[in-house]
Amino acid sequence: MARIAAGLIVACLSTAAWADEPFARGFDAVPLKLTTTANSGLQLDGAELQPKRSWQLQALLDLNFGVMALKLGDQRLGDLLPFRTDLRIGGSYQLLDRLEVGGELPITLVNVNAFSLLREQGFPQEAPRVVGLGAPRAIGRLQILRQSEFPIVSLAAVLEARIPIGDGFSFMSDRGFVVSPRLAAERRFGPVRVLANAGWRFRTAPGQYLNLYVGHEFLMGGGAIVELPNFGKLTGNSLLAEVNLATPAEAPFTFRDAEALKTPLELMLGARSTVAKNWSVLLALGRGLGQSGYGREAFRVVFGVRFEHIAQPDQDGDGIPDTADGCPNEPEDKDGVEDEDGCPEFEQIIDSDHDGVPDTADGCPEVPGPAGLDGCPDKDGDQIPDIADKCPDQMGPPELDGCPPPEEDEPVVLESERLRIKNQILFEFGSNKIDPSSFPMLDGVAKVLTLNPKVGPVLIEGHTDNVGPRDFNIDLSRRRAKAVEDYLIAKGIDKKRLRSDGFGFDRPIVPNDTPINRAKNRRTEFRLMENDDADQGGAKVAPKAAPAPTPTPAPRPKP
Repeated sequence: MARIAAGLIVACLSTAAWADEPFARGFDAVPLKLTTTANSGLQLDGAELQPKRSWQLQALLDLNFGVMALKLGDQRLGDLLPFRTDLRIGGSYQLLDRLEVGGELPITLVNVNAFSLLREQGFPQEAPRVVGLGAPRAIGRLQILRQSEFPIVSLAAVLEARIPIGDGFSFMSDRGFVVSPRLAAERRFGPVRVLANAGWRFRTAPGQYLNLYVGHEFLMGGGAIVELPNFGKLTGNSLLAEVNLATPAEAPFTFRDAEALKTPLELMLGARSTVAKNWSVLLALGRGLGQSGYGREAFRVVFGVRFEHIAQPDQDGDGIPDTADGCPNEPEDKDGVEDEDGCPEFEQIIDSDHDGVPDTADGCPEVPGPAGLDGCPDKDGDQIPDIADKCPDQMGPPELDGCPPPEEDEPVVLESERLRIKNQILFEFGSNKIDPSSFPMLDGVAKVLTLNPKVGPVLIEGHTDNVGPRDFNIDLSRRRAKAVEDYLIAKGIDKKRLRSDGFGFDRPIVPNDTPINRAKNRRTEFRLMENDDADQGGAKVAPKAAPAPTPTPAPRPKP
């Protein structure tokens, strides 16, 4: 015992004479937690939120090896906590357009200890429990800036609180409340999202064991999410990479020569994929950086499954999405009479053709048609209503009032600053699913890019009309541009030559005041980027210094 008192066995650290509560415990031996917020990274919170009333639930199996080391002087005796497995059940709900709330319940399933190392040194201690409850977490995220509003960066404020009802004696929970305010920043560069978090972790009661002291901490982390093309039935694929740390406020950045104050520091890599409707899976690997010990585990493995519901826009908040709401700007009165149509009956809404569009807003009140075309039919399927289509039986672009281009016109032409297409890329209403009628046009784009391998990178821009909320249209235009990018990659175009982004209705080419003008604004454009901008991941389009290449025709679709 005297030998131990002289040498001072330490958990994760060497000696520190100021320790006043050496056996208090009361801290979580796995301090760096996985986030429960939607549309985020592994531990990093993103700054872009989902539409209002979206929600997600997740279950994570978190395996940590070499959690907390034991040393005698400079000699490493082994791991006090060689292995721990936690089940983390959490989720979040988009309460308002800019406010998300969430939480997590952590349960330790296996907590393996090696306190026999202490007994062998004549220093017996009661071992921690094998199974127990961690500290439940409550999280709120408030969006401050959107990249669509402020092109430089998206910002969100995050507030996390940990409730000390878990087993602090067994290193599963803090013994006091933990409050952690932080700022999340995000910047998108085409398919790459760069994330950064910074903040502070305040503890009402510090934790301590032997010489290890856990108090207030500064937090910071950075990483990236790289969106990948679809692979068969696997969609929404992405790779994630992060580095996170929590450094003591009393002595920041104690990386190598720390005594009692340690800086948890960890690298994590992961992959996420959607395997079925609304269902996604996650696999992540992590490792502590620097000398092993508290917050620097030898190895970490995370398996996860998530169910996610992304709400459709509902401007009037009556619970009926705008795509099915006959009165998207007026809430249903829920009086038991035709409550599914989205229109309040006291206004005696009349819908003569029963197409879900009231006569007061129906451009063709006697003939049924989709709401996206003002209730008018579209016989040729070019998404220009027959009432405004000069060639209602033949598909054509809105620039030609719905009539097909002349036979001598090539469908795809390579110009100095863009790929000019002679027809619109069509999608299903309110969806990013490409209409099969546009496949030949996209095949023509792929053909031109194949014949001109030095052309690019190409920025695929998605644009919408002004029907529906702005946030929904920004997201829809981005998903449509990404769908076009994935189609071209599937046709053999190198993904390094392609970028995609969406701008909703922020960049109209004509006023959104008539059906034909709205059709003109619903468009996909292919712009050539400067190489410098592409290398930096930007979406800036600049004029090419070189003369325009000779137009290369693409094969004309056959009937």
